Amino acid sequence: MALSFRICSSPLICRATLSNGDNSRNHHAIDAAFIRRAADLAEMSAGLTSPHPNFGCVIATSSGKVAGEGYLYAQGTKPAEALAVEAAGEFSRGSTAYLNMEPGDCHGDHTAVSALVQAGIERVVVGIRHPLQHLRGSAIRELRSQGIEVNVLGEDFESKILEDARKSCLLVNAPLIHRACSQVPFSVLKYAMTLDGKIAASSGHAAWISSKLSRTRVFELRGGSDAVIVGGNTVRQDDPRLTARHGQGHTPTRIVMTQSLDLPEEANLWDVSEVSTIVVTQRGARKSFQKYLASKGVEVVEFDMLNPREVMEYFHLRGYLSILWECGGTLAASAISSSVIHKVVAFVAPKIIGGSKAPSPVGDLGMVEMTQALNLIDVCYEQVGPDMLVSGYLQPIPDLLPVIPSEDATVEIDPSVDPFEPSIIFFYKTWDLYGSFSNFSPHPIRMPCGGENDDYMTWSSVEHYYQVPHNGPCKMVSYVCKIT
Repeated sequence: MALSFRICSSPLICRATLSNGDNSRNHHAIDAAFIRRAADLAEMSAGLTSPHPNFGCVIATSSGKVAGEGYLYAQGTKPAEALAVEAAGEFSRGSTAYLNMEPGDCHGDHTAVSALVQAGIERVVVGIRHPLQHLRGSAIRELRSQGIEVNVLGEDFESKILEDARKSCLLVNAPLIHRACSQVPFSVLKYAMTLDGKIAASSGHAAWISSKLSRTRVFELRGGSDAVIVGGNTVRQDDPRLTARHGQGHTPTRIVMTQSLDLPEEANLWDVSEVSTIVVTQRGARKSFQKYLASKGVEVVEFDMLNPREVMEYFHLRGYLSILWECGGTLAASAISSSVIHKVVAFVAPKIIGGSKAPSPVGDLGMVEMTQALNLIDVCYEQVGPDMLVSGYLQPIPDLLPVIPSEDATVEIDPSVDPFEPSIIFFYKTWDLYGSFSNFSPHPIRMPCGGENDDYMTWSSVEHYYQVPHNGPCKMVSYVCKIT
C-alpha cells in the first residue's frame, strides 16, 4: 500500500454557499469540510497503527486549496502531519493544518508538532483532543506556545456543521476512546442473514448467504481490526480461515472462545504460519488437547469462569483496541448481555430460507416484550450489491469534552456540604497513565495549609467519582471531600 499523501495537481477547493454572506458560518463550513477529510484519511490507518490512534492531516492554503495530505501508515512511520507538510512543500507557510486528533507526541518524540512549526503553519484546527490524559492537551499547548493559532472543535467554536465534523473524528478513533473509557476493546458484532433472519439453513449450511461484494466488505472489516473472535460451533461447522484477503493487507489475530474445548484436531485456524490463533477456554478443559494445540503453535489461555466480559478485559490488558465478532447466535447473545458489544454490522440478503430450527444471528437475551428491545443509534443503511448493509451503535461513543458539575449538582450529591467551604477539594475527573478512567486514588495528598509556618496537612484519598453503568454513556459525577 502506498503512503497517502500528495500535492494536488488539480487542487480541491472547498466551497460553501450560505445565505446573507454570513462569514462565520462560511468559515465553519470550510473548517468542517477539511476536518471531515482529515477523518477520512485517518480511517485509512485502521488496523495498521494499533494500539496508537488513527491520524490524518490536511494542509489547506488561505484560498481553500488542499496543498498536502497524509495519514499515519503504521507504527514507527512518519506522522501524518510530517507527511502532509512534505507533500505541501512551500505552500505550507501561512496555511492551515486540519487534524482529526491532537498530535500524540510521546516518549520525547515531537516530530508531528515540530513539522508543523518548522513548516510555518499559521493555524491548526483540531477535531478532538487526544483521548489519553498523559498526552491530552500537550501538543496543543506546545503549538500555541510557538505562536500558532489552535482551534479545537466544540471548545473554541461551535455550530451544527462543526458538531457533525467533530463526530466523524470521534467515530474514526472510537476503538481508542471506548477502550480508554470502558477498559475493554471496541467490539463490533458482524453477521450476514437472510431476509427472514436466518444465518444458516436448518442443516447448518451457510455458504453463502451474502454476495461476493458483501464478503469483500467483511475482509475490509477484518483488515481494520486487531482480532476476530468466533465460538467453538463456528469452528466445527464452518472451519473458517478468518483471513483478511482482499482487505487492507493487515491480518488480525484469530480468537476462538470455547468453554468445553470440544474442537476438531484438524482445522484451518490451527495453521499459524501467517497469523496467530489464540484459544480461550475454561480452566482444566481437555488438558491433552491443550498440549496438542500448543504443539501446533496455538496459544491457549484458561479462565476460571469463561465469559465475554472477562475475556475482553484480558485482551484489553494485552493492548487490543478493536475486536470483530463473527460468532454464532449463542455467543453473540452472551457478548451483548455482557455489554461488550459496541457496534453491530448486519448484511441482509434478499433470500428466504425458512426453517423453525434454522439459527438466528442473536440467541436468547431473556427479553419477553418488544419494549425491552435494544435500539441501535447512529444507524446507517447502504446497499452492497444485492444486499443491504445495516449498521449502528449499541453504545454511544463517550464524549471527551470536559463537563464541570454545577453548584446545584454538587449539592445534590451531598446536601450537607457547603461548596464554598475553604477546606473542600473538588474533583471533576481523573485518568490513569494509560488513559483509563480511575475510581480510586491510592496515594495520600500533602497540601500546604496556607499559614505563615509553611505547614502541610495530609489528606487520605477516597473515591472521588464514579462511572455510570457500563452499558450507558460514560459520564462523571463530582464528589467533594473535606480535608481532615
